[in-house]
Amino acid sequence: ILLERIGFIWRRMGFLNKVAARNLFRYKKRAFMTIFGIAGCTALVICGMGIRDTSVALSPKQYGHITRYDLLAVANPDDYAALEERSAASDSGVRVTSTLPIMTDNVTFTFGGKSETVQLIVIPDDRTNDLDDYVRLEDESKEPLALRDGDVYLSKSSQLVLGIQPGDTAQVQDSSLNVTKVKVSDISLNYLGNTLYMTQGTYERAFGRSARLNGIFVLLKGSSADQIAFSKKLKSDGWLTISSTAEHWENYEANFTIINSVVVLVTFMAACLSFVVVFTLSNTNISERERELATIKVLGFRRGEVHHYVNKETLILTAIGTALGVPLGGLLAESFTYVLQMPSLYFDVEVEPLSFVLAVVLSFVFTFIVNLVTNRTLNKIDMVGALKSAE
Repeated sequence: ILLERIGFIWRRMGFLNKVAARNLFRYKKRAFMTIFGIAGCTALVICGMGIRDTSVALSPKQYGHITRYDLLAVANPDDYAALEERSAASDSGVRVTSTLPIMTDNVTFTFGGKSETVQLIVIPDDRTNDLDDYVRLEDESKEPLALRDGDVYLSKSSQLVLGIQPGDTAQVQDSSLNVTKVKVSDISLNYLGNTLYMTQGTYERAFGRSARLNGIFVLLKGSSADQIAFSKKLKSDGWLTISSTAEHWENYEANFTIINSVVVLVTFMAACLSFVVVFTLSNTNISERERELATIKVLGFRRGEVHHYVNKETLILTAIGTALGVPLGGLLAESFTYVLQMPSLYFDVEVEPLSFVLAVVLSFVFTFIVNLVTNRTLNKIDMVGALKSAE
């Protein structure tokens, strides 16, 4: 075999290691099938773990990092001033620490023949410097974006669905059916929801009319339960819609059990793949080499030594397969960001290092289990019958 020509390695290998190397090179098709099967198993586990890691990180990235306000309240423009004054009072263990008035509307954003419903957020010109306390705007490289006059920022999820890029011009239609065109300045990260940010001056020039304030971002001091209770009270006071960040976070966590079920399903599929590939190829390997294995048993190999003789090859192939499966799984997991282009969701895949380690460990565990099963087949080899058979 080729390894024999690399003298400084071959001379230092023991007899059984040389036999194992010979067998690996001798049965190339079976080796490649095992390697690709284990690589697929490892990649599947990494994908499942990647879905879980991403889902775990999605909520704090959105509601702790991007969305910093505790409450978004929206009213009719005519009722806004009175309701804003009433909402500033402390209530039931919750204290309002600060507010930011905004104009908000649901608009239809159209580009390249595709349309997406987007929440428009208009910030008063004299309060743009305060926006970072309520919403963090950042680009795809996680660098902060400052909202200036003339800027129009579109969320990443909308950009993936529409295929729009910074500098492109798109059509915007508001809830009153007024249509205008805006030029997208940059893409802002937003993991849950579609948003479009601009200043009051930018809005008024684009639509040719004054921006009427109808909503507020609110920062609260109090427990999550108190904040949720406070949001429900505000809704009964006359606000059209109330969006509580604490409530959204709780709902997300409650629905997270579905993701765990997906991870269990993907891991089970990976285990099935590993068992089918390794078990089938191991049995084929034993049946094709029955005469050889009978010979070494006759020569004095004990059961454990015979097991080690065969299983070593499987473990080496598993190691090679996992080494290929780790980067393959990373690439497949990353592709979910662009494959799972769902409305109002930017699935920014994030795989923790521990997930890669766990995928490798599980692949070896599956192989060890198969080896324990095939060891029984090795123990049942009929030495006399195998040696009497024609080669």
